Amino acid sequence: MFASRKLVETALGEVKKKFVRVVSAKLPADGMEYDLVQYRCRNLFDNTVIGGKYSRASLCVDAVRALQPHLRDETQELGAVCEAAATLEIIQSFYLIADDIMDNSETRRGKPCWFRREGVGMSAINDAFIMDSFVEDVLRLALPGHINLDRLCEAYRKSKQKTLIGQFLDTSSVNQIASFTWERYELMVENKTSHYTVFHPLQMALLISDVLAYHGSVKKAAYQIGFLFQSQDDFLDVYGDPNVTGKIGTDIQDGKCTWLAVRALQKMHANPQKSAQLITDFKQCFGSTDPEKVEKIKKIYEELQLRDEFRRFEQHFSGEIKKSIAEIPDVIQPLRPVLDGFVTKLVNRNA
Repeated sequence: MFASRKLVETALGEVKKKFVRVVSAKLPADGMEYDLVQYRCRNLFDNTVIGGKYSRASLCVDAVRALQPHLRDETQELGAVCEAAATLEIIQSFYLIADDIMDNSETRRGKPCWFRREGVGMSAINDAFIMDSFVEDVLRLALPGHINLDRLCEAYRKSKQKTLIGQFLDTSSVNQIASFTWERYELMVENKTSHYTVFHPLQMALLISDVLAYHGSVKKAAYQIGFLFQSQDDFLDVYGDPNVTGKIGTDIQDGKCTWLAVRALQKMHANPQKSAQLITDFKQCFGSTDPEKVEKIKKIYEELQLRDEFRRFEQHFSGEIKKSIAEIPDVIQPLRPVLDGFVTKLVNRNA
């Protein structure tokens, strides 16, 4: 994964050039507007795409190299694959810009969110639309003539549809404590996180490698990995160090349906008489920006011993995921060690 991350970092330099070129090409090259768009796109790319963990693009590259061993050597063909994979990071930035606005977040990757930068504001919404609108153009430039290029673009469109539905479920669940069930949470995570974070990079790798079957065979493991990833994000929002995560957690204040909130309610409702006061306090405090009420929710989590329980869940569930990975068909078995390694890196992550 580390080697692939370095390859993605290198590819992003070329992807940035392609992105700036395809966007600015819509304007006359001899006009000041052309220069204005180029400047904005470079700034947008440098401040929202560059600097992430690149886990999605790296997963895609790792999967392609596993499926096509000849690409383990650095060649021009591998460079093209890395550029295609790097478009996943443009997609990620598109989602994060919009998500930060909807959540009214303060920081992202240790810096003010894009919409909070001087001179940006709500024009960040249009910036996000630009990123989304030109992803396919960049992908077509990265892999010109690829036999599955149309399928790759269609995979992105389908992934976006699922992600937007997931985001709708996320925002619709805010402060709706009665809807905080595992059924809602699992459906929300599958759509909002699992598909675009894990399955889509794997689907891209399969299509780039001209493997048109067995996509469904990796979906179970991919969705489980996505569930682990999102539940960890929920945990780190409350218990993570902002200096490490790069983000100030606000899930409690925002009234979000999270792993911690769902499990807390499940445990309290399992013994309603004993937990009557906790349930009342939870309903009164959850979703408030009042620091005392936020602290009260954290104390409820501590009383319910959710921190330790989550770490036990993390260990157990990662084992279940590895069982699903072992069930991946032999014909695409090179993906097994890639996914095993991905899960191993996730366990006990702190950012």
